[in-house]
Amino acid sequence: MKKICLITGASKGIGLACAKMFLNENYIVISASRTNPGHIKNEDFHFIKTNVADEKSVKSLFEKVIKKFKHVDVVICNSGFGKFSTLAESKTKDFDEMFAVNVRGVYLCCRYAVKNMLKRKSGTIINISSIGGKNGIATASIYSATKHAVIGLSSSLMAEVRKDNIRVITVCPGSVDTNFFDHPSAALSSSRDTILSAEDVARVCLLSAQLPQNALISEVEIRPLNPQMK
Repeated sequence: MKKICLITGASKGIGLACAKMFLNENYIVISASRTNPGHIKNEDFHFIKTNVADEKSVKSLFEKVIKKFKHVDVVICNSGFGKFSTLAESKTKDFDEMFAVNVRGVYLCCRYAVKNMLKRKSGTIINISSIGGKNGIATASIYSATKHAVIGLSSSLMAEVRKDNIRVITVCPGSVDTNFFDHPSAALSSSRDTILSAEDVARVCLLSAQLPQNALISEVEIRPLNPQMK
């Protein structure tokens, strides 16, 4: 019986890499994103347009998934974005938008996912944070704050539900070669071809989901092995 994996923000970057990798491992994959990547032609790939910051949208997402598949085995909360500036020059609008997607979105998806998992006493939730959630980064104070929040939410949820055979894993990648660094204000001191790939992070997610049932990796830091200066 194929397992069900729901991924937020699966239209590009780490989320898209996860979708492809889990499909290759014979999972049914639900992409919960604002846009459909379009080029994935696989009968086990399903797209449900979702705004993770909106509770009605997230509630509808899980209702549709549970109605069709009865349960969800793996949820990867990947949706997130960053805007960069010094704190003094930052905008309240950017603060609100980043916390809405990066934190509220993770909270909502975890809440609706874990309610279903508790009924089955089984499931895996993987939340994508960042090394920026463990270390302050100049010009990324708001983004870093959101990723700190994800770590706190994830570790607390892990403590709540591990007794119910539910795994909660926080993945904290370093620099990853995605569209995240396309923005001119996103400072990257290393050459992009020497940092992590989206597939590197996706493989960590797959490993976390496929551990023996009695094993839990609660938090993973994954960094480029040998980043080279530009």
